Amino acid sequence: MDYSLLKKIIELVEVYQQEYSSEKVEDFTIWLNNTLFSAKSQDEDSTHDKLVLAYKLMFLNKELKKQTKGILSNSTISSIDEYSFLLHLEIQESFRKMEIVEMHNLEAPTGIEIIKRLLKNNFIEEFPDLEDKRAKRIKITNKGTNELKTIKPKIDTIFKKFSEPLSLNERIQFSGIMDKLIN
Repeated sequence: MDYSLLKKIIELVEVYQQEYSSEKVEDFTIWLNNTLFSAKSQDEDSTHDKLVLAYKLMFLNKELKKQTKGILSNSTISSIDEYSFLLHLEIQESFRKMEIVEMHNLEAPTGIEIIKRLLKNNFIEEFPDLEDKRAKRIKITNKGTNELKTIKPKIDTIFKKFSEPLSLNERIQFSGIMDKLIN
């Protein structure tokens, strides 16, 4: 049996005990986390860690899409983006087309296709923007609201299960960390 990892851990414990008197595992864990992932340790491992983080974010995104796809397969709404458009339109009276596309971080052609599908299914309607004659606004219809009411509880259950392993404090921290990455 190879004990090289255990030897490294013992060395780290010795360094910690030389600097700190606390014998709490939690304090050691915080120190270890700060030591291993501080700005000082910008070696090859940190590049790997960044790739792992990006991979995990992509994995979570794909997993949520996969889980919601099953629910959406029984609906006229065909994607999580369409669902999200309707959710935003239920909260706010209307959006300019490009405003909602940009809000969802989509390329213009992709966003416009989503809007076309929602219009075709009569989930939204478009009308002229009074402030900008070149722009069109969209709003949710009664049919769109009804469709949303049908699938929202099922989607909410998936999102609840997704964040269930996290405490309230962890969800708040995670949300703050995600905001940092988004900005």
